[in-house]
Amino acid sequence: MIINMKLILFLIAIVFSSNLSNGQGLNSEAIYIKDNFPEEYENTLKRYALFEWKDDFSMVVYEINRQAESIVELVDSFDSDNTNIVYNAIQEWSRSGYLSKNIKIFSEMTDFSVKYLIKMHCDWSMVKYEYDRQVEAKNSF
Repeated sequence: MIINMKLILFLIAIVFSSNLSNGQGLNSEAIYIKDNFPEEYENTLKRYALFEWKDDFSMVVYEINRQAESIVELVDSFDSDNTNIVYNAIQEWSRSGYLSKNIKIFSEMTDFSVKYLIKMHCDWSMVKYEYDRQVEAKNSF
């Protein structure tokens, strides 16, 4: 029991310190999005991070970084054979009130890139998680 409690406390300390180190500033993915798509950055990533975390600014930065990283990783890992999987994940994890707008943006995309994805209002960490989970399942049989 003592060993398990020590392990739990150790893991909590790692997560906490990770959150603090990530909360110091924007990561390279977030900086790229902010610099190249400033309006979309303000309307999506920053807006939802502030809504979620209010004045806990280290968590706002952490959330922006997490979402930006997820978008970039999704673009990097995307395979056109899995278009339906990503489409379904985007639908499932669209922010409230934005499903039809996201579907419209998706249908007008000429390539699968940050340029288009950043216009959508989604929880990108969950889209990426769902995409990875479904692709792995699809490839397992």
